[in-house]
Amino acid sequence: MSAVVMGWNPVTAFGAGPGRTDYRAAALTVYRTGLFGTRWRVSRGQQLDPGTDVWLFAQGQHGRGLLGHGVVAAAPQPGPALPARLGLLAGIVFDLLLPPGEALPAEELEIRVPEVNWNAVRSTGTGVPGAAEGALRAAWTAFLHTSPAPEYDLGVADPTVPLPGSLPQDSLRHVAVSRYEYDADALRQCVAFHGLRCAACGLSMEQIYGPAGAAFIQVHHIVPPAAIGPDYTLDPVADLVPLCPNCHAMAHRGAPDAFTPAELRRMLAEAAGPLPSANSISGSVFTAEEAGAHDDAARLKNMRQDRDTQ
Repeated sequence: MSAVVMGWNPVTAFGAGPGRTDYRAAALTVYRTGLFGTRWRVSRGQQLDPGTDVWLFAQGQHGRGLLGHGVVAAAPQPGPALPARLGLLAGIVFDLLLPPGEALPAEELEIRVPEVNWNAVRSTGTGVPGAAEGALRAAWTAFLHTSPAPEYDLGVADPTVPLPGSLPQDSLRHVAVSRYEYDADALRQCVAFHGLRCAACGLSMEQIYGPAGAAFIQVHHIVPPAAIGPDYTLDPVADLVPLCPNCHAMAHRGAPDAFTPAELRRMLAEAAGPLPSANSISGSVFTAEEAGAHDDAARLKNMRQDRDTQ
C-alpha cells in the first residue's frame, strides 16, 4: 500500500499515545515548523511501510473533506498506550494541516476520485487504489493553489518547492525534480545546448546586471510529475530548459503540473505585449528624481572604485 486515508473526527484528540494533542495545536506546529509528528492507531495486520502517503479526512462538525497530508515515518507496532487487541500504533509525520473548516470538500472528492469510497473511510485507515493516487494528488494540488485559507496562504511559499502531497514519495526520494534543477552537471549540459537566455521571456541576466550576471541562469525540469517513475533517467537537453528566476518561480505555480515555457510566453504576451528582443529590454522612463538618484549612485560607485585603487 503506497497511500492511505485516515479518518478523523474533530471532537476527538488528534493522534494517539504520547504525541496526541488538540488539532489546532498540531496545525499551528506544522505552520510554524513545517512538520508535526504523532502516532496513529491502525488495524492489526495493516501493512504501512515507512514512506506511505497519509491523507487526513475530516468527519464531523466541521464538514467532511481532505484536511491534511503526511507520511508514515514508523511502521505499525505495539505501544504501551494501546492494548494490543485494539490495534497498533504507526508513526506519522504531517507536513500540511489546514485549519478546521477549510478542507477539500468530500463532494468534490467523490467526483474527482470515485475509486475511493469516501463514505466508508475508517479512522484506522482506508487504502487508496493505485489507479486513484494520481487523481487524488491532482485534486489536492489544484485545491491548495486555488483555495488556501488566508492565514495559510501558500502563494508566498517558494513555488519551486513541491507542495506537500503534490508528488509521490518515491519521486521525492529517488528522482526529485528540485535535485535535477540544482544539479551542476545537468545545468552545464542544458546551458551548453540551449544557451543562457531565458526560454520564456528571453531575458539575459548579463544584459541586465552586467558582469555580475554573466553565466547566471536557472534550469527548469519540464517533465510532468505524473511521468516520473523510479526508473526515470534525466536527459539534460530534452528535459531541462534555462529560465530566469522570475519565470522559473512562475512555472512552478502551475497546478497540478508546472507551466511550460510556451505557456509562460503566452502569459507574458497577453499581459505585457511583446517580449524583449536580444538587443533591447522593455521598461519605463526614469522620472527626474529617479534619474538623480541613479546619477548619485553612479558617482558613489566611482568614488569607491577610486578609493580602492589608491
